[in-house]
Amino acid sequence: MSRADLGERWQRVFDDTEATAAEYRDRGWEAIALHPGDVNPIADEARLHVLLPGSEFDETNELLSGVAVESVRVYAAAGETASYRLVVAENATEERAVCVPTFVLDSDAEALEAAATEAGELGIRLRPLDDRDSVEFAVDDPELFFRDPAE
Repeated sequence: MSRADLGERWQRVFDDTEATAAEYRDRGWEAIALHPGDVNPIADEARLHVLLPGSEFDETNELLSGVAVESVRVYAAAGETASYRLVVAENATEERAVCVPTFVLDSDAEALEAAATEAGELGIRLRPLDDRDSVEFAVDDPELFFRDPAE
């Protein structure tokens, strides 16, 4: 399912992504708000593949080149047929942040959560359409990603 099929809730997640990146920039960080074309759960890899426009991927790859993701924050929202998460990969030492809006359809959530729990992490793989390269990091505590936003 693409973002066009997710409607208004997905658009609000994009708006939150922009606002979050702006907050980082206001604090002097280099921060990018991403705009995925699609988000695909790969349960057997305990990973989300996030498809990015080529220019956004290149900017992200450059921003994170040579720096480690030191922490990952997850902000949650629920929808009618999907769960939405804003994942922020941070390097506080270099003051860099990548804000990634994601979603997982309810029909995919159980298998992905089980795989991530077993693996002890949920991988996030950012890639361009031509799949020439990727940027990867992980949510080290899968419960952060799958926790009900009402909790």
